[in-house]
Amino acid sequence: MSPPKETHTPPRQIRIGDDWYDFQAAIEAMGGDLVGGGTERAENLRDYIAWVLRRPGSTMPKRPPAEMAEQIRKRGAEIKREAEAKAAARTRTRKGA
Repeated sequence: MSPPKETHTPPRQIRIGDDWYDFQAAIEAMGGDLVGGGTERAENLRDYIAWVLRRPGSTMPKRPPAEMAEQIRKRGAEIKREAEAKAAARTRTRKGA
């Protein structure tokens, strides 16, 4: 069971770029479950931060095997296309309202 999420700080927005889609694909490839309509990207980032800061109980994050790199890039591109299509649909809906 994961430790409770710390909610005493406001959410932070960071810009990752297209690597964000590949990161999601990598999490999926390693069996990451969907959480709240997305993957466990934020949880994985928090785990990485805890490991870098040498927090008690933290462990080095797992990463997919190198031979999965091409599969991950292809899935990342697919996720990006899906996200762009959703954004375009929202824009069209707003303009038509």
